[in-house]
Amino acid sequence: MTRVGKIRLGFLAATAIALTGAATWPAAAQDQDKPRWFGNTYDGKTVLAYGVPDSDYVILNFSCRPGAPVVKVGIQDDDSGAKEGQLVRVRLATAGRQVEFSDKAVANQESGGIELHAELPPDEALRRILTSDESLEVTVKGHTQSYAKDKVSESTAAKMFAACDAPKPADDLDVTVTNKARLPLQSFAYSQAGVNSFESGEFGNRSLEPGASRTFIIPDGRKVCTFDTAVVVAKDDAECCEEPKPAGKQNFCKNSTFVVHD
Repeated sequence: MTRVGKIRLGFLAATAIALTGAATWPAAAQDQDKPRWFGNTYDGKTVLAYGVPDSDYVILNFSCRPGAPVVKVGIQDDDSGAKEGQLVRVRLATAGRQVEFSDKAVANQESGGIELHAELPPDEALRRILTSDESLEVTVKGHTQSYAKDKVSESTAAKMFAACDAPKPADDLDVTVTNKARLPLQSFAYSQAGVNSFESGEFGNRSLEPGASRTFIIPDGRKVCTFDTAVVVAKDDAECCEEPKPAGKQNFCKNSTFVVHD
């Protein structure tokens, strides 16, 4: 199974795996198996997470790339009772501020719960919510969980927003995927031409509906330009982790839009 298939088992679990083995920013001395705030920088992303470091258990994930106009948010929910495919309302609140978004629930095969995702602007409200020393309240479908802040969460959140505010690296490459197929695009992967490793999984658990587009960044992509691509298009009888199918080669420096057809 490729990494794309594994990511579809749980995007937040994959985030934890990506952080495993790297030097996480220091945390206060505490039980190593106890969920807590931690963070790191990898693959050009600066991450603020809540969960158990060096494990597949991540409840909250916030990340930003230098120069990115959004903070990517991931939430694992096992308690609200939301069902796969249901449109769920989420609220982040603290310090007298709140931010809300809605997302379609996606099953997390690892936990048995669901995942919810969003791309939020790094505006004053979100900065206040994540850098405040007050507890973060996360409400999913009317069910609220509270996460106490500490010095690690405050400093890590500040580092993440500093990444948002930093200039975009000149060699980073923006790529836009547009789905013109009749069915949702479940995953998109790329690999340096001829390498055929497909170690990317840009969509995670978030399928791309017909007619929709999504833009992502390939760190240092302008140093490579030409990539092999692979996709998984939804099928009614498809299993969770279908292998991606090769979708051709493209020079993204010359044409940064990739279109999926039937």
